[in-house]
Amino acid sequence: MKLFKSVLALSVTALLLSGCGGKLGAKTLKMNVSAAQDTVWSVAADTFAQLVEENTDGRWRVELSYADSTEESVRTLERLLDGKADADLRSVSDLQGREERLSVLSLPWLFTDYQDVDRRLFNGSGGETVRNLIRAAGLEPLALAENGFRQVSNDRRPIAAPADFRGLTVRAGNEALESALFTAFGAEPVRMDWDETFPALRDGDVQGQQNTPEMIRSAQVDRVQRYLTVWNSVYDPLCLSVSAQLWAELSEEDKEAFYAAAREACAAEIAASRARDAEILSGFRFSGVQVTVLTPSQIRAFRTAAEPLYDLWRENYGTEPLAALGYSG
Repeated sequence: MKLFKSVLALSVTALLLSGCGGKLGAKTLKMNVSAAQDTVWSVAADTFAQLVEENTDGRWRVELSYADSTEESVRTLERLLDGKADADLRSVSDLQGREERLSVLSLPWLFTDYQDVDRRLFNGSGGETVRNLIRAAGLEPLALAENGFRQVSNDRRPIAAPADFRGLTVRAGNEALESALFTAFGAEPVRMDWDETFPALRDGDVQGQQNTPEMIRSAQVDRVQRYLTVWNSVYDPLCLSVSAQLWAELSEEDKEAFYAAAREACAAEIAASRARDAEILSGFRFSGVQVTVLTPSQIRAFRTAAEPLYDLWRENYGTEPLAALGYSG
C-alpha cells in the first residue's frame, strides 16, 4: 500500500509539473553550433537556449552541440535539411551550395563597416532578402547574427596594396569568389577546409589566409602568422535557423516564442562580437603580430581591383539581390 501511494504521489507531481511549465515532459530542441564552444557564437546559442525555455514556459528545452570540424558541420547541415536535427547556428556562407545567390554576401567590400551593415542588412530590406534566400536553401531563418569582417594575415610581409599579394599562396575556403579575389591580386589560392588551415600555415604549405579575428584567435592562427591587415573585405553573417520540417509542426505560439528568443540572442551575440573584435586585435599586437589598419583610400585600391568580380556576379545572378542590399556600385 505504501508503495502504491508513493507511485501515485510521483505521478500526480509529474502531471502538475508538466501542466505548470516544469521540465518534465518538455520537448527537446537539438541544436548544432558550427564553431568551437569557446567562440563568441556561444553567446547566441546559450542565450537562445535560455530564452526558448523561458518563452515557452518550459514546453521546450534546447540541447546544444558544437561541431569541431568542417566534416562534422557538413553532416549536421545535411541532418538539418533532412529534418533529423532541429536547429542550427552557422555562417550564411555555408548555405551557398544550396542557394547560389547567397554568394552576394561574399562579394568583397559589399559593406564598408559595421554601421553600413546595420543600415543595409539588419535595419534595411537586405535582411529580409537574405532570409528569403535562406528559406530557398531549405531552412527557416529565425534571426541573423554575426561572425564579423574577415581580415587577412600572412607570414611574409605587411599587406597594404594589391601588389603585396604577388607570389603568396593563400588558403581559400569553398567560396569561388574568395579564390577569384586572391587570384585577381596575383596570389595563388589553395582551397582547404578551415580545420586544415593551422597545420598548413605552420608547415609552410600556404603562407596566408583570411577570416574574422574571432576565428583566427580560436584556431590559434596568430601563433604562426606575423602580419595581419584589417581590410574588412567580406562581412560574414551567421544564421540561427530551424528545420523546415520542425517549423511546419510548431504552433503559432511557439513560433513567436522561437522568433523572439532568436532575435534577442542574436542581438546579444552581435554586441559581444564587436566588443571582442577590438579586444582580440589588441591581443594580437601584444603577442607580436604586426597589425596594419588600411585607410579608406587604400581599401578603395583593393575594391577597384576587385570590380570585375561584381560584373561577373551580375552576369550570373542579376542585379536584384545587390539592389535589395542597397548596393549602388
